Amino acid sequence: MRGEIYAKQLIVNGILDGNCYVERVQVLSKGRVSGKIWSNNLSIEPGGKFFGEAAELPEKEVVSLKSQSTEDQTKTFSNHKSA
Repeated sequence: MRGEIYAKQLIVNGILDGNCYVERVQVLSKGRVSGKIWSNNLSIEPGGKFFGEAAELPEKEVVSLKSQSTEDQTKTFSNHKSA
């Protein structure tokens, strides 16, 4: 996946190249993120990779994420191939 992501929660178990504006980010063991992450909660499992910068999500971004639709805004990216 390449591009900008705006979401309440993001789970990465593949390759993500871009900037993220997310309340909660999880990089799983097969995940790889390159870019800048604006978040108030970032976790990286053993084996997960993060190349870039991390910064606190500005309060105005948190408010705008909460004001969007009440649907589940969780995004999961997994583009690795099983052996």
